[in-house]
Amino acid sequence: MTYLKLRAALVGDLVDFHEFFSDKDVMRYWSNAPHKELAQTEKYLCGMVDSKWNGRCDFAIEYAPSSTPPKVIGKLGLWDGHEIGFMLNHDYWSQGLMKEAMRQFFDDLWSNKAMQDLQAIVADVDPRNSACIGLLKKFGFEEKGYREKTWETHLGWCDSLDLTIERPGTSSK
Repeated sequence: MTYLKLRAALVGDLVDFHEFFSDKDVMRYWSNAPHKELAQTEKYLCGMVDSKWNGRCDFAIEYAPSSTPPKVIGKLGLWDGHEIGFMLNHDYWSQGLMKEAMRQFFDDLWSNKAMQDLQAIVADVDPRNSACIGLLKKFGFEEKGYREKTWETHLGWCDSLDLTIERPGTSSK
């Protein structure tokens, strides 16, 4: 039985979002540094809440085992409607929870009539992020290219490994 639910982000999720957005391990390969101030997370969350993608293809990951109140432990979705991104609160790593969230995400995404024009999803991953790359490949993502010095982040210049997955039943091969 799963205790995960993908749902639209809410302004009331701020404290939970800040917990993972302020964690240096969670944010290691994100495009910006860990949030030092709650206001940084609030700005990000408000942008997510106001986005046309919120609850459509960009979600908060809610964890609610029967013995505890629901908690947002991560986010998963498509940036700008086609590029996947995800993060998970460090306290919940190595439990198969992101894999379960992604399974739900892809099951819902490919069957969602509102997303029927989406033919492929891309991922731009720091090549050092082996856990992310491994998870994406488990869901069928394939490497399509490698680019050097694509992002200047809190880590300095980072390279990009580009991965893609096509909608099931389509193929450009």
